[in-house]
Amino acid sequence: RDDADVPEASRLGGIGRRRMLRAALGGAFGLAAAAAVPGTAAAQTMTAAAARRTIGFDRVVDLTHPLSPDFPVFELFVRPPDVQQWRNLDEHGFNTNEWRFNEHTGTHIDVPAHAQHGALTVDELPLEDFIAPLAVVRYADRADRDNATELTVADIEAWERRNGRLPRGAFVAADAGWYRRIDTPNAFLNLDTAAETMSFPGMSPEAADFLLTQRSIVGFGTDTISLDHSARLFPLVHRMLLTTGRYGLEAMANLDQVPDTGSTLVLGVPKLRGGFGAPVRAMALF
Repeated sequence: RDDADVPEASRLGGIGRRRMLRAALGGAFGLAAAAAVPGTAAAQTMTAAAARRTIGFDRVVDLTHPLSPDFPVFELFVRPPDVQQWRNLDEHGFNTNEWRFNEHTGTHIDVPAHAQHGALTVDELPLEDFIAPLAVVRYADRADRDNATELTVADIEAWERRNGRLPRGAFVAADAGWYRRIDTPNAFLNLDTAAETMSFPGMSPEAADFLLTQRSIVGFGTDTISLDHSARLFPLVHRMLLTTGRYGLEAMANLDQVPDTGSTLVLGVPKLRGGFGAPVRAMALF
């Protein structure tokens, strides 16, 4: 029958069920045929590996935590994420969820408009800034001993003595080893419920000033829940960074699996019109 005769056609953008079935079966038969050809899967794998080498990388490290309803958040300012299944395969022919989450949940980006009226929103940030040389400065040993320590200028200068000056246009990630705590929310927030306080590391204002005034960076980030450490009530480091037109990343993952230098940060950022932040997919290529 014509699509016009199919009751669901108008709801499916004019595509009738029969046409959809033909397309689905054609795709399935195509996959089956490929699987039946000896060596096809191996050839595809080799091609993918060769493609990675062609554009200059062999490894990809995911710097992103999965977003889920149990992701730890500042509940004073941010509601926990929520997800509900809206349609299911058995009843409706497809699966789909509805998500509700704050922009600043999970591994996410802070953009200039988060801290300044009229500044750039998520959809306005330069696309080229989402690909940058990645420099990882580590202070995990100290953070393990002192939960409220900060990344310092001395840490950055020590990094440069080992690796050379920070590249122009770099993104600087502060590795406190904090991401390993993510499956224990109280440890990630380091929450003292009796005292109603939290304790976690962050970037020092002096280090932020050094990066912003003495070096050329697109932004900096941390594997903790905030750029500022927990003892700072006023988000000074946020303001310093974001009011210069740069961006920050919070709750990064797996920084200990990335070399200090020589990798490239690649960000997938939802283009939310007017957004003050957004969950992202961050990865390191090297």
